[in-house]
Order: sequence, then C-alpha cells, then structure tokens
Amino acid sequence: MKMGSIAGVFGLALVSVGCRSFDPERRPLKVDVQEVRTQSGVVFEEFATGDGPEAAAGDEVLVDYVVSLPDGTRVDSTLERGVPVPIVLGEAFVKGLDEGLKGIRAQGRRKITVPSELAYGDKGVQDLVPPNSSLVFEVHAIEVRKR
Repeated sequence: MKMGSIAGVFGLALVSVGCRSFDPERRPLKVDVQEVRTQSGVVFEEFATGDGPEAAAGDEVLVDYVVSLPDGTRVDSTLERGVPVPIVLGEAFVKGLDEGLKGIRAQGRRKITVPSELAYGDKGVQDLVPPNSSLVFEVHAIEVRKR
C-alpha cells in the first residue's frame, strides 16, 4: 500500500468515527508563557500548570529533566537514563533548582534557568559544566509527595 493510500484510509477512519480534533488546517494556540524571576536570579517559565498540591520546602518532587548550558549543549538528562529522580525541596543537587521547583504541581512543566552562583559556580564540573555557567533545566514534575 502506498503512503498516500495509508493517509487516505487514516483520514477516512477519523471522519467515520467522528474525530473532531483532527484538522490538517488547525494551528496550535498561542500560549502566553510568563517569565518569573526570583529575588536570587532564578528564572522560570511555566508551560503546563499541572494539578494537585503545590510543592513546598521539604516536599519530594519526582521529576524528569533535561539540563543544558545556555548555548544548548546538553549536560544531563533523566530521559536518556530512563529513570526520573526524586528531589526534596531544600536539598536539590543544584541550589537554584529548589527555587525553580517551588510551587510546581504534579504534571507541571517548567523551563528553569539557574544562574552560575546557584549552580556549580566558579568550580563548574570537570568536562561537563564550565566554570561560571548558568544551567537551563527543562523539567516535568511527575509527582509531588507532601511531607
């Protein structure tokens, strides 16, 4: 079967079952993402609010993340390892992440930019994070466990 035939059959199947959300002319909605800057300089943008209780100090947040340098160079990713990590707010491996995750809800998604002084500072991480580098986290909060 040719690709055009498959697409035609798929399109007919959608029409026959009454799928109203499929429309090849439909464009995604413009989402107004607000940037929040904390007093210490952590910046986050919330892409999905999530639901349930907001994470607060001492709560454990199970997250998947991708962390990059500001130029886009990937540093680490739980997605590549296939295992999300629990982070207790107030004890994060990068201090600025505590601030960036505060208030996130289960299924929430954020982009969090942590300034160098709240990341690895002037030491960096050998062969991974240069000294004085900010870090950019793309985070998906899978679960918030209240403590």
